[in-house]
Amino acid sequence: MISEALKYLTTPCPRPLRAMGYLTELIALEARFRRCRSHWQPHLDKTRSVIAEAVSATARYDKVVVLGCGILTDIPIDLLCTTFAEVQLVDVCFLRQTRNALRQYANIQWRLCDITGVARPVYDWVAGKPDAESPPTPTSPGDITLAGADLVISANILSQLPLLPLEYLQKKKPDLDEETLFGFAEGIVKHHLEFLQTAPATICLISEVERQMCDGQTVVEREDPLFGVPLVQSGEEWFWDMAPKTETAGDVDIRNRVRGTYWQR
Repeated sequence: MISEALKYLTTPCPRPLRAMGYLTELIALEARFRRCRSHWQPHLDKTRSVIAEAVSATARYDKVVVLGCGILTDIPIDLLCTTFAEVQLVDVCFLRQTRNALRQYANIQWRLCDITGVARPVYDWVAGKPDAESPPTPTSPGDITLAGADLVISANILSQLPLLPLEYLQKKKPDLDEETLFGFAEGIVKHHLEFLQTAPATICLISEVERQMCDGQTVVEREDPLFGVPLVQSGEEWFWDMAPKTETAGDVDIRNRVRGTYWQR
C-alpha cells in the first residue's frame, strides 16, 4: 500500500485525469498483474503471439503505434523495438518503472494522450463547462495521428475505454438515465474502432468480446463488454481467466472470451 501511494504521488498525470481515476487504475492494474500473473500468463502469451503475427504481415517497418499500452505486459516490446525504426507508445500516463525498464531502447516515443478524446470534456462538462444537457461525445485525439504508421496495435483496451468516464458520470451525475449512459459508452467503443480505420496500415486488434461469470466450469452469467458494438473482423479466440474468486471477493470467477485479429487497410 505504501508503494502504491508513492507511485500515485510521484507519477505525472494531468489533474482532471487523476480526478477521474486514470492513474489509480493504472497503479491497480500493475498490482492485479502481480497477484494474478499465473492466471493471466496464457492470455498474455496469446496476445503477444497475435501481435507477432501482425508484425510478420506488415509490409514496412518505419513506425508502429501502440494505443493504450498500460504497463506493457501484453506487448512484445523487444520485438517491436528491434523491428521498427520508431515505436510510439500512447497512453494517458506512464509509470516511472515502465519508462525506466525500457531506457535501453532509443527508438521509443512516449506520447501522453487520451485516445478517446472524451475524458477532459467529461470532466469539464461535470463542472458545468459547457452548460449542455447531454454528455460530450468522443472526438479524435488532436495530438495523435495514425497516418504515418505501418502497424497500429490496440491490445486489450477496447472494452476498458468507456469504463472510467462512465463511472465518473455515474458518480457525479446520478440523474443521468441508463439509456444515456449506455449510449455514451457505446459511442466510445464505436469511436475507437473508427479511429483504427483511419490508419493506412496493418491494424492489430485484440479485445474481449464476452465476459463470463463462472462457478467452476459452469457459466452462470454473461455480459457484453462492448456495449452492443459488434467486432466484424473474425480472428483467433481464447479465454482469459481475468479474476479468480479471490479477486472478486464473491462466489464466481470472471473470465473473458478474447478475440485477436489483424488486417491491412
